[in-house]
Amino acid sequence: MGASASREKFRESFEELIGEDISPDDAEFWDELWKIPSSAEEVFELISPTSARFLRDERFDNLATLFTQATAQLCQIVETPYSIYFDQALNCVRVLTRILPFLLEKGDLGSRDMNVESLCWGTGDGDEAGYRDNMVGKIIGGEDKYSLEKESCEDDEDTPEPLALLSIHAAMHMLFLPQFTCDFYEEDEDGEDSVSSRESGEQRRKPGFLEKRAMRMEKEAEAKALKEDEEMKTEVGLPNANYVAEGVVLAPKPACIVWAAGCGIKRKKHTENIRKYDKNRVEVLRLLLAACCDPLYSPAEDYNPLASRWLSVATAVDAPNAICLFYSLLNTIVTYDPKQGIGGAFAIDTHAKVVGLSAQLLCVLLDCGLPGNPESTQNEDEEEIIDFEEAAATGFNVFRTTLARITSGRELSLIYDGLTRLLANVYESGNTLAPGSVKGIQCYQEILVLFWKILDENPLFMDHIMTKCDTTKIVVPVCYILYQSRRDPTRIGLVHICTFLLLKLSGERSFAVSLNKPYTTRLPCDLPLFTGGHADLISITFHKLVVNGSIKLVPLYSCFLTIICNISPYWRKMSLVAAVKLVNLFELLASPKFLFSDYKAYQHLAQILEIFNNIIQYQYHDNQHLVYAIIRRKDTFGRLSTMSLDRAISLYNQAYGDRTTRAKEEIRKRIVSVKRVDEQGKDMIAMDDSDEDDIVGRNFEPTESWLSEFKDKMPFETISRLLQHLIPVIDDVIEKADGVVDEKFILDVLKDVTMVGLLPVPHPIVIRKYQPNQYTTLWFTAYLWGVIYVNHQSLPIFDGKAIKLFRVSINGSEKDEDYDEDDDFDGEDDDYE
Repeated sequence: MGASASREKFRESFEELIGEDISPDDAEFWDELWKIPSSAEEVFELISPTSARFLRDERFDNLATLFTQATAQLCQIVETPYSIYFDQALNCVRVLTRILPFLLEKGDLGSRDMNVESLCWGTGDGDEAGYRDNMVGKIIGGEDKYSLEKESCEDDEDTPEPLALLSIHAAMHMLFLPQFTCDFYEEDEDGEDSVSSRESGEQRRKPGFLEKRAMRMEKEAEAKALKEDEEMKTEVGLPNANYVAEGVVLAPKPACIVWAAGCGIKRKKHTENIRKYDKNRVEVLRLLLAACCDPLYSPAEDYNPLASRWLSVATAVDAPNAICLFYSLLNTIVTYDPKQGIGGAFAIDTHAKVVGLSAQLLCVLLDCGLPGNPESTQNEDEEEIIDFEEAAATGFNVFRTTLARITSGRELSLIYDGLTRLLANVYESGNTLAPGSVKGIQCYQEILVLFWKILDENPLFMDHIMTKCDTTKIVVPVCYILYQSRRDPTRIGLVHICTFLLLKLSGERSFAVSLNKPYTTRLPCDLPLFTGGHADLISITFHKLVVNGSIKLVPLYSCFLTIICNISPYWRKMSLVAAVKLVNLFELLASPKFLFSDYKAYQHLAQILEIFNNIIQYQYHDNQHLVYAIIRRKDTFGRLSTMSLDRAISLYNQAYGDRTTRAKEEIRKRIVSVKRVDEQGKDMIAMDDSDEDDIVGRNFEPTESWLSEFKDKMPFETISRLLQHLIPVIDDVIEKADGVVDEKFILDVLKDVTMVGLLPVPHPIVIRKYQPNQYTTLWFTAYLWGVIYVNHQSLPIFDGKAIKLFRVSINGSEKDEDYDEDDDFDGEDDDYE
């Protein structure tokens, strides 16, 4: 049958499903439907959102049979994986991928529907028996190894499993189906796995002297690494391992089916990235992602990460191949190198699709349930396990627990290097002599979310990258993404996640110290040239975001300044460019238009003054550029420190004039109001252009109480004493040189001047650390699903009309969509318009 003929036949069959009731016993119709050759694109085109919803609402019996038959077919292929049925199985996978999101629209987190409930979660009693197929077995793939209630289950042997559970379990089995998504494998009696292609029965020769020496050195290195791992666990406060008799082993078994070598696999010899199965993996990963899309149909304010039964099944301890899936997804991501792709930037790289879907699915599976317990539990064989009682608890997530239990320094380094390599590709792909010679990845937003998840979930990861890794490898791509995204209203969410990452990292002293490493990278953007460290890069980037960024970035100003403030006590050898930009930023935020835009707007000034104070008190002799820049702007500091009420009112009138007309005119000239955002990320409220009336009401006329509060909060003492001592020195130098002085000479004079005994007693260093809370957690969920939704428009798995987690604005036809990621989370949905 030709492609056009099969396409037409599939269309006719589906029109029959919509037009009339088809009996489940019509074997001829159903068998023919599953055997019609069809691509994923054809299935999605022929089953439109309107048709899928009509089938669900008006022809539910047909949809029930379609769902049941497709699930039964997958169960059968898992039981008897013969290659002659693989094409038929792919058809079932594509149909399920298309219809599942429309079932979930009325599922656990959507608008509940009893028919959908019975179909997905019924057990076949009474009228629900008609929705089942006798090919669907009680358990997919045989005996359940990890049953937590074996004795009670024996009484319910005849009770069939819900179709929702069967479909998810079938998909997880199919990701490791021999000759479909992995090679054939065997499992030896002693539990050690082996690939079928491995040579067996050969007489191994005895190792020579050099081999013995290499083996001895390898053992010594392993022992040293193990000792370092134990020391690291002690430093972060993790207790020694608990020992229990039985539990669920967290090691991938059989390890040979894991898609790529890396984490979780101790053996060096491993079947390296077998990419011949990538096309099938893409299809099944899409299906599993579609089965986990429950959060899309919950309003943001009502979202409960424990409410979805679909996600609970996928992350339960008895989910088939769950540990192998975790390490397959993780290793596929961290071992991918875009530079090794074939054909350059314009070639179709199926493996890149696998990497993108792996990142999406892994983030989704890590985004539900309760946090994993990082405390080690082992059995008598010293294998990492999960106690049965812990695994049976409500909200348990085997993926989060496995991630939290990664303690090997080698594996943590592999994860960090892999993620930073992918993020570096964002600028490396545009920084080549031959345009298009390096393929740019499309999944960098998912990589950022995954990086955040690992930082948040694994207590050793932060400590490891601070002590064992080059932290500047994450700073450069994050700053580049921030810089390139500053003016794009559709990338506001991307700016947020980059800012959150830097905020979390900046709370560590080691991170701030490491930023003094010289910056030598040339980024493909109009970033000002400078000679300095990575702290300069962060400061210059944030300056650009403030002076030339979107108005929706205003709520992040406090985060920007907090990050710079955290690193400022350790900032050495600030460049001239960074010093000038920082003082310019102070002048900008001290202007009347900013200062009187909000009652608490002066807090931004207080933060910059704290930055100056930290550098002057702790790094004076390495930062003459900043000291000189402050001296040159001494009038600005003097006016603020001696401000009177009359002066404040006069400045306010100059900036805003009449409260109703002049303010609106200034808003149209991009005068923004500054709203405080605390260091914990709460109340990060975006401002739309439609909020003009709101903004007008925010500017205020200064009062005596405001002025008193302003002077109390402004830490001017250190800078005042600095200027009081240095201005006469500089004036004297200029006078002796008859007004002609080289700037370098002045910098040398400032370096030789000692401020010991002239400045106030150094204040304690204050570091503001990120504290997790429900608002940022919810924001990350919405952002993640927003990214997934936008990245699946070529093959639209999800239809925007039913999404409630964020708003989707559709202009014109269904496919003419433009997305704008809103940054607010005050109980309203996110905006993609």
